[in-house]
Amino acid sequence: MIKRMLTIPLVFAFCAFLSTSVSAYTEQYVLDYSNSLSYSEIQELESIAGQIEYEYDCCVMFCITTEDASESYALNLYDTYTDNENGLVLIHDIEDEMYYYYITDDAKLQFGADEIAKLQDAYDSNESYFGGIEDYYEVAEYLLDSGEAVVLPDEEIYATGDGLVDRTKNTAKVIVACIVAGMIAGFIIIFAIASKNKSVRMQKDATVYTRPGSFVVTNSYDNFLYKKLDKTPKPKQNNKG
Repeated sequence: MIKRMLTIPLVFAFCAFLSTSVSAYTEQYVLDYSNSLSYSEIQELESIAGQIEYEYDCCVMFCITTEDASESYALNLYDTYTDNENGLVLIHDIEDEMYYYYITDDAKLQFGADEIAKLQDAYDSNESYFGGIEDYYEVAEYLLDSGEAVVLPDEEIYATGDGLVDRTKNTAKVIVACIVAGMIAGFIIIFAIASKNKSVRMQKDATVYTRPGSFVVTNSYDNFLYKKLDKTPKPKQNNKG
């Protein structure tokens, strides 16, 4: 009975763990398809970007590519690596020397035309790729912390290149579906484990715990340490008449 009572809290704990897992926003912040950054540089920049998202709930991504970037390229890149509805990605096409942006509708309230220009200038002003991206994140954090931005009208696009595209907000539906799936999986797993638990009833003897014929006594004897005899005299019967 106690084990079954503990099953319910375990199910909710398991579901909470799955909910936390599916709500984790970003898989990767810095994407280098040109091998311009070392592994250690990417890891350091990832740490900076992760801290920014944690503090400001805004995903700030960066991509260096040799492929032909476009509006759909920026959109697909953002949707592939994050579920955060508040964020942006800057793409540097080093072959064509073009820049593309994708900004979510929520992030437009934090990054206006002037702020986008500052981010790009911060990246361009540094001679190295690592230094440029590091400056890009420093300016992004400063702008998020200051809270000053020029709101972008929905019908206008601000970027060098074709840059900004609108994003369909379907993240909430995906998260809800993942939570429901996690709860169903949690109940199935926990109850499958609980069903294997067998309760033991009280028995009058131990015969149920032994295998018939498994215990055979081949030799036995008794040892007595002391010997004491008490003689009681037999009373004599008087048959004389």
